Amino acid sequence: MVTLLACLVMPIVQYGLAKMSVYLSDTSGASAIWPTSGFYLASLLIFRWRIWPALFLAELVGNSLFYETASAIVSITLVTSTETLILGFLIQRWIGHHRFLNCSQDFFKFLAIVLGLTAITSTLATGLLCLQGIASWTDFIATWRLWYVALIAGITIVVPALLSWVHWENRQRWRSWQVGEFALLFGATIGISYISFWQKYALEYMTLPLLMWCAFRFREQESTLLVFLIDGIAIVATRQGFGPFIREDLSQSLVLLQSFILVVGLTGYILCAIVNENRQAAIKLIETNNELEQRVEERTSELQQAKEVADTANQAKSEFLANMSHELRTPLNGILGYAQILASAQLPSQKQRDGVNIIYQCGSHLLDLINDILDLSKIEARKLELVPTALHFPSLLQSVVEMCKVRAEHKRINFIHQVSSRLPDGVVADDKRLRQVLINLLGNAIKFTDRGSVTLAVDVLDISQTKVSLLFQVIDTGVGIAEEDMQQLFEAFEQVGDHHKQSEGTGLGLTISEQIVQLMGGTINVKSKLGKGSEFSFTIELPLVDNWVEHQGGRERGDRIIGYEGDRCTILIVDDRWENRSVLSSLLEPLGFMVIETENGQEGLAKLRELQPDLVIIDLVMPVMDGFELIQRIRNSEDLKHHQIIVSSASVSAIDQQKALDTGGDRFLSKPINARELFAIISECLDLKWLYETPKESEQLPENDRNSQDAVVQEMLVPPPEYIEELLTIAHQGDPTEICDKIETWNSCYLEFAAPIIQLANEFKIEEIEELLQNHLTLKTNDVK
Repeated sequence: MVTLLACLVMPIVQYGLAKMSVYLSDTSGASAIWPTSGFYLASLLIFRWRIWPALFLAELVGNSLFYETASAIVSITLVTSTETLILGFLIQRWIGHHRFLNCSQDFFKFLAIVLGLTAITSTLATGLLCLQGIASWTDFIATWRLWYVALIAGITIVVPALLSWVHWENRQRWRSWQVGEFALLFGATIGISYISFWQKYALEYMTLPLLMWCAFRFREQESTLLVFLIDGIAIVATRQGFGPFIREDLSQSLVLLQSFILVVGLTGYILCAIVNENRQAAIKLIETNNELEQRVEERTSELQQAKEVADTANQAKSEFLANMSHELRTPLNGILGYAQILASAQLPSQKQRDGVNIIYQCGSHLLDLINDILDLSKIEARKLELVPTALHFPSLLQSVVEMCKVRAEHKRINFIHQVSSRLPDGVVADDKRLRQVLINLLGNAIKFTDRGSVTLAVDVLDISQTKVSLLFQVIDTGVGIAEEDMQQLFEAFEQVGDHHKQSEGTGLGLTISEQIVQLMGGTINVKSKLGKGSEFSFTIELPLVDNWVEHQGGRERGDRIIGYEGDRCTILIVDDRWENRSVLSSLLEPLGFMVIETENGQEGLAKLRELQPDLVIIDLVMPVMDGFELIQRIRNSEDLKHHQIIVSSASVSAIDQQKALDTGGDRFLSKPINARELFAIISECLDLKWLYETPKESEQLPENDRNSQDAVVQEMLVPPPEYIEELLTIAHQGDPTEICDKIETWNSCYLEFAAPIIQLANEFKIEEIEELLQNHLTLKTNDVK
């Protein structure tokens, strides 16, 4: 149906265009532009191949107006119709669409196809004209040029315009100012064209700025219409003998006109393509921005939801850890508390004292693990904060050295302590966290060093009136770290090195230490060589202070408090757990305190009003009335607010501690309770002076008093000489484990004799064991004599 309709319509349209071409042709019959070629190609691209018969028929009709012989009409028709088919195929194959004015690259492809193929078809058509005698072979070049340029002008001017009008999408109503602007542009074009072609002023190329104006301000439909207007005026004026292109030589005049037509058309269309390309890029950019904004909003919403989920999970984890910490610290309070009570008592044998010490060490290790996990939780939640205070720096280092030196001596490795002579006395730092970092680094160094030494070096890099830059180095001669293990060294729960020694820790120490050092403004650097040793170092800046309070130990760690000076004091304990109250009572009552126990805040408030004790120790989590409410009621009561309050809780979160102090607590004592810390706080609150146990006279005797030593030896049951000699032989071999194994085979009646030997074996003091055994052999020999 479409083909039949096209066969009826196309010849009629072709006849009209051919008549127009004849009218616009010069006296020789040559035309500046062949619009029919463009019309055929545009029709083929729009309606596809099914209208080719109609195009062929229309070509026959059109050519019959220009040529007289049937052979010329048919041959030229075959060439031009085949040209149209091939052009349509190449455009569809290489460009793939018909919107040439939307992209400059596509328009240039269109030009390349037209220029290349029409050069070939123009050659064939010109040859046919010469063979038919219509044109002369001597004018072949001139004829070919006129044919080629007219063909190019017809295709390149008409095809993009018709295709843009057919695909006129998203038509919008013009606003009044747009109508006025285009009317002004249209009038300016007619005016300049009139002046150029009828008034003989050479202003014809002044129409190019108008094309630029139209391309930037309007769409390609308006631009193609303006191109048609300018070219049409030029063709009509030249045909009538007006304008700057009129020459005596008609062919020269035609060439000038064709050049103008092509310049105007190509300039207008290229501008349209570039402007449309930019517009599409701008639209695409806007769409991309909108899409990105939408994605950002969606992603932000997802992240917000994920953050809320993570916060909820973190909150749940924090609550879980806090609850677990509270539940674990409560039994640990009983274990460590009674271990301290038993340690301060006079136990009958060394084995019992060692057992109590093992209980305390195991409980302390479990407490350290709990604290490490809580610290890691704070780090993950970014809630780990430093609490800097003024401190005596040499004392802090000395306490670290004393703690780590014992472990080094047990492994029989050297512990070297090197400090700068410029080391300041008073600094501001979080002593707990700095001590934690140094003990972690030194502990690892000692753990992975079996021979050689571990060194703690502290150097002053720079010092001024207000601050000091300190370099801390922990150097060991241990097993070292492999290169492939360096990346995971500071990851949580990751352990590298000897697999046997890995079981001695949790893999959290270095992770926590790194975060603490970063909070202090430094970074832990590692240098290590496998089999040679490692060096961990970091640099931090600390403020200097003069008003530090130096820690005075006063008494040795082994001195035991037995009471206090002054009148007897009363302490009220408010705690719902009997084991917590029992630990406090067992620690305080032997020192002369009167201890009163209550199970909740309500009972505690009643007892406080009734007995008016000197000090109150309050737990936070209790039934009936919790610790916070009790503290508030005490501070809001005129007759009770003067009481000193120690808040003792297994909740160690900084928020709970600060809340307890802000509510009205004077001191905070974390559980499990440390006896020395408890006594120090009570001393501060009640301004007490402690009484210490006076050493027995037998303990004050010099070690070199042989008579006294002999008396002690004679009191205990000594094994036979062959037992001692066998044990001495094992000691010469340097194996402390075998010494202990051998002693276990002895009769239990020799345990008092064996206790100091086992202690020395645990401390790897083989030489002292040999000396002690040799002394006993000497005594036995003297007794026999």
